[in-house]
Amino acid sequence: MKNLMLVLLMAVILTNNLTNLSAFTGDTKQSNTTNVDIKLFTYKPKTLQVEVGTTVVWTNGDAIEHSVTNGTPDKPGDAFDSGFFTKGQSYSFTFEKPGEYPYFCKRHNSMTGAIKVIP
Repeated sequence: MKNLMLVLLMAVILTNNLTNLSAFTGDTKQSNTTNVDIKLFTYKPKTLQVEVGTTVVWTNGDAIEHSVTNGTPDKPGDAFDSGFFTKGQSYSFTFEKPGEYPYFCKRHNSMTGAIKVIP
């Protein structure tokens, strides 16, 4: 009986150690996707906070071209720029670095949004 209990105890310890070890052997970063709708000349939601590695997908629901351009109308950035896309089309960008990413529509400068990327 003592031997059986010892074997069971060793099996539990070994299983626990292997489970913990497996967490370090693979890529534990999961891929996340977040959606932003473009409707009535507005990005919805207007602001987001996401983790590094998140892909944001903007989908145009308006019957007019829009863009998703990093920066501000006065000072465009160079991190991303969708170019113009029309109703039903989407643009996606994966945020690989922490930081603040304002964006706007090149055709409609009053359309603005922001992504805050956290580690």
